[in-house]
Amino acid sequence: MSKICFIVGHGKSKSGGYDPGATSGTAQEFKIAKEIAKYAQQYYNATYQEQADLINYDGSLYLTDRINKVNASGYDFVAEIHLNAGGGTGTECYYSSGNNKGNQYATAITDNIASVFGIKNRGAKVKLNSSGKDYFAIIRETDPTGVLIETVFIDTASDLDKVNTAVGQKRCGEAIAKAVAAARGAETKPEALSSPSHTKQEIPAKNFRVKITCDKLNIRADAGTDNKIVGTVSKSEVFTIVETKKVGSVEWGRLKSGAGWISLKAPYSKRI
Repeated sequence: MSKICFIVGHGKSKSGGYDPGATSGTAQEFKIAKEIAKYAQQYYNATYQEQADLINYDGSLYLTDRINKVNASGYDFVAEIHLNAGGGTGTECYYSSGNNKGNQYATAITDNIASVFGIKNRGAKVKLNSSGKDYFAIIRETDPTGVLIETVFIDTASDLDKVNTAVGQKRCGEAIAKAVAAARGAETKPEALSSPSHTKQEIPAKNFRVKITCDKLNIRADAGTDNKIVGTVSKSEVFTIVETKKVGSVEWGRLKSGAGWISLKAPYSKRI
């Protein structure tokens, strides 16, 4: 059974009609979001050993239906995909107040989308209602850790241009999938590692294992302490390193799981 799912926002209105979500000219939020979600699921399932489901691609589920489906399916993570509106620019992602894991997912997702498209990173955010509870029902009323992704602004031309084609939708979906996998520490399929899309630099001829020798070590989005922290590892845990980089005098290693990079410097870790 899949542990995660990508959800398409909008599609069906409360009255049973069609809800396009936000619109701009002929562009409709639902129609763009469904393709981004599709590409996210396709990339995730082709690349990682863990599999993801896709909910509401056909637009047949109203918000309460989506919530009920999630809660009946035993997921531990869900991401609902939207486009923003209101004349701004950039990408942002909402998570549940006080949920540190949700913050990690949301941060990784906005970092990836912003990097892929070269747009403003509005970051991981919390939004509360007048009762002090999470504003978005897909976060508030579902059992698993959930995030709501506002990929770009549909009513800002420079943002919309990024996702208004199949190529852009695919790039956005893959950015989301990679971020989710990194936050989860998802293992890459062996056949994906050997595919032409993985370069020799990404897969060196010889991997090696390291053991964590400090109480807690940060995982970084890339090699170097200037990069964002995307997770942690603990003392005595063992990991496979598939790529190394030197930043100054310090060697860094990329985790086989795809979660990110750790320092290979003593006393933080050692080869075994």
